[in-house]
Formats: sequence, C-alpha cells, structure tokens
Amino acid sequence: RARVAEAARHLASAAFVALGATGGGKTFAVTGGVQRFADRGLIPRSISVLFEELGARQDRDEFEVYVSFFEIYKDGVLDLLSGAP
Repeated sequence: RARVAEAARHLASAAFVALGATGGGKTFAVTGGVQRFADRGLIPRSISVLFEELGARQDRDEFEVYVSFFEIYKDGVLDLLSGAP
C-alpha cells in the first residue's frame, strides 16, 4: 500500500510483474479471490489506493488514469482488457 500511495502522490507510474511456475499462485496474488473482499489481490488493492490518493488531492479533476493489463505467455502478449478473443 505504501509504495502505491507514494507513486500516486508523486504522479509516477507503477507496474506489477508476477513470475513463477504454473500453479504457483501468480493469478491469485495479482487479481485475488472472488469469494471474500479480504482476498483482493495487488491490482484491486492498488486501484483502491490510487483513487483514494487522487480523491484527496485539490487538483484531482486534472488527472486522467490509464490502465493496462497484459499477460505474457510463450513469447506472446495478450491484452486482458481488450475484450478480443
């Protein structure tokens, strides 16, 4: 939380990279579980902190937020927010 909040305060960009073996829990760590709010992963928690920090700023109406969500698998890149199959 502290690093995401600091990045938002300083208007820096952030990236999360999850590496590991198949079945190692990368997806769960990044996206979290769907059953309990407490099981949120890095992305939902970070987005919450980002908007909390931006919402507390006097100049909040001057910001645009862009989000990308990619999966890299076997030399290919898949845009997980594109909606394309």
